[in-house]
Amino acid sequence: MSLPPERFSQLRWLHNVVCIVALIGSACAIGAGVIGFDTSSSTWLFVVGVAMLLVVLTLATLMPLLLKIEATLTRHLHQLQSLEEGLGKQNKILDSIAENTRISDAAKGLAHRDQELDALSGAIRAEIRARKWEAALNLVDEMEKRFGYRHEAEALREELDEARATAVELKLDQMVERIEKLFHAHDWDQATIEIDRMAAALPGNTKTQVLQDRLVSLKDKRKDELRHEWDEAVRRSDTDHAIEVLRELDSYLSSSEAQELQASARDVFKEKLLQLGVQFRFAVTEKRWQDALNIGLNLVKDFPNARMANEVREALDTLRDRARQQADHQPA
Repeated sequence: MSLPPERFSQLRWLHNVVCIVALIGSACAIGAGVIGFDTSSSTWLFVVGVAMLLVVLTLATLMPLLLKIEATLTRHLHQLQSLEEGLGKQNKILDSIAENTRISDAAKGLAHRDQELDALSGAIRAEIRARKWEAALNLVDEMEKRFGYRHEAEALREELDEARATAVELKLDQMVERIEKLFHAHDWDQATIEIDRMAAALPGNTKTQVLQDRLVSLKDKRKDELRHEWDEAVRRSDTDHAIEVLRELDSYLSSSEAQELQASARDVFKEKLLQLGVQFRFAVTEKRWQDALNIGLNLVKDFPNARMANEVREALDTLRDRARQQADHQPA
């Protein structure tokens, strides 16, 4: 590889020639001055020769230094120019890369559209399975407005509506089952509360009206059954069952209906009081103090205003003592 031509070669050549000539001249002047040292002209020749020598040495020192500085500045200038050209090329490359990136993003968006759609659909179905209807609906709206999946959003809305309807139907069936159990237990008050709650949660639902009608029908049917049981118990003089039936029947009767049963109910309670009185006397006569105490307590509780209840109430403390003593003396 050939070396590049040296810069300022003519100037360097001229400098060298001048330095050589000046060096020879100074040497001659110094020599002439030394040889003819006694004369005044010889002294001036010596001084001139020394001065020329100093000038030659100065030129010989400064010229290479100046040329070196110039070469360094030139090199830096070339480097700056090269750097500027490189930056220009890099800017063009970066612009090309940016353009390609924009194209690549669009291409990626098209390439990953199916994956993006699957991810959104999966998130929406997860919310549907968790019965978070509002969150699922918001995601569907986001899918349609932000990503433009209009047909997919419509399909997911239909799926959401079906899932919500199924969930509501299941919840409704559970409520109906619970109310039917209350019907079977004749717990009309709680059944009424549940039906009202169901009507508030699902206004206009036909099953609510059906349940309300069934409540009235079953309540009337139970009332008729109790009236029939009451009549049969009175006819058989089954006072215990009659009183049990009357306690339940009382919540079904209106004021006028209660007036109709008042006479027969009075007879039943009077007969029950007489039965308890007879049982109490037999227990006392036979010295079955614990039985007498139990019968007396029931009599006082069920007929607190009866004259017999007052008499038994006065004897309860004595009956307790005797029942305790009798229990203590019974063999283990």
